[in-house]
Amino acid sequence: MKTTLLLFACILVTALLAAGCTSIPGAGISPTASPTGTFPVTTTLTCGFTSCTGLNLACSWNPPEACPALYQLGDKCRQYAFCNDTGGSCSLVTTPEFTSCKACIEKCGGADPAEIFSCEEKC
Repeated sequence: MKTTLLLFACILVTALLAAGCTSIPGAGISPTASPTGTFPVTTTLTCGFTSCTGLNLACSWNPPEACPALYQLGDKCRQYAFCNDTGGSCSLVTTPEFTSCKACIEKCGGADPAEIFSCEEKC
C-alpha cells in the first residue's frame, strides 16, 4: 500500500514538472512588428538645476536624476529660484527673495561652521 502511494506521488510530481516544462510562455500571442524594425524611444527632456546644492545655480536640459542627501550653505535660498522652459530654452529665474537671501548668506562668515549655519538661519 505504501509502495503504491509512493509510486502514485512520484508519477504525479513528474507529471506536474513535465507540464510546467512543456508550456511555452506567450504561446498564441503574435508580436507586432514596427515598420522600421525598431522600438520607439520616448525621452522627456526636463529643465532643471544643474547642481543639487549650494548657491551657484544654473539650469539645463540635463539635470541630475538623483541628488545626495547633503546640505550646503545657501540651500535655504534655492526655494526662491527655479528653472523655466520658455520657448524651447531652459533658463534660470530668480526672485527678489532669492537675491536678498543670497546676499544675506554671503555676509555670513567665520571659521566655525556652526556659526555660519546659525547666521544662515536668520536670513
